[in-house]
Amino acid sequence: MISERTRALLPRYTLASRATGTLVGERLAHEAGQSLEFFDVRPYGPGDEPRYVDWNAYRRTGRLYTRLYQAERTAAVHILLDTSASMALGGKLEAARRLAQLLIYAAQGARTQVHLFSGVQSPPAHTGVQRQALARWVDAAAPEKPGVAPDVAITDFVRRAPRAPGAGLAVVISDLFSETPLRSSFAALRARGFDASFLHLVARADLEPEPGLLELLDAEGEARLEVGPDEVRLYREAVRGFVARTREAILGAGFRYLLLTEEPAPEDAGARERALFAALVRAGVLVRR
Repeated sequence: MISERTRALLPRYTLASRATGTLVGERLAHEAGQSLEFFDVRPYGPGDEPRYVDWNAYRRTGRLYTRLYQAERTAAVHILLDTSASMALGGKLEAARRLAQLLIYAAQGARTQVHLFSGVQSPPAHTGVQRQALARWVDAAAPEKPGVAPDVAITDFVRRAPRAPGAGLAVVISDLFSETPLRSSFAALRARGFDASFLHLVARADLEPEPGLLELLDAEGEARLEVGPDEVRLYREAVRGFVARTREAILGAGFRYLLLTEEPAPEDAGARERALFAALVRAGVLVRR
């Protein structure tokens, strides 16, 4: 789970998305010329922001209600989390869990749901208590074997998503390792009106394998291959080429892209959590409210 200190900072941020105009969730309309349309109330729940309590309704009824705005009705955040076996290597899955939890708490006011690449879906979260439960659900997501390829997982998610105006924002958290290109999934996302951000997790050992004789293990298929220095050099070049092509394809499709390089076991988990948070802000995935 992310720390209480980081959780206290997240209400100041939200997720950027073109799918709902400018931002996802409870965007405060304090900038000149901006406003949000109030449209309904719902019963106040633990974890809801006190500043959105409808005090007029409380005076009339003696019950607490939270004011809802147009952005809350149209915004939805879908976190697509890769838990395939390859993600269990090099600290990628642990980082993916922390990233998902950062997004869950930043998406206050937006219907938020996590979808594993296998097709398993979490219950949707609306209130603060539901977000805490969703964050725990993410921590319990175990590596899966065999894994589902990213392009297949994304396309299947789009196929299952309900058809509604303002489809919302899809955030893909994965190492994106696949034998097939992502182009078909880009087309599926665009056809349904989704905006998307891709958080690309790559282990340091993938980018910079140790020189000398190595034994490569296929995390998905368990095949083993002994290689020498020349093969290691070619492997390094292939991985770097894959990362560059993936970045170019995602940005070319009009989506956000962030590359994150992970260590097997960071010495300071708190520092790594803060670094992930800062990276989301620098990349424009999270923006100030």
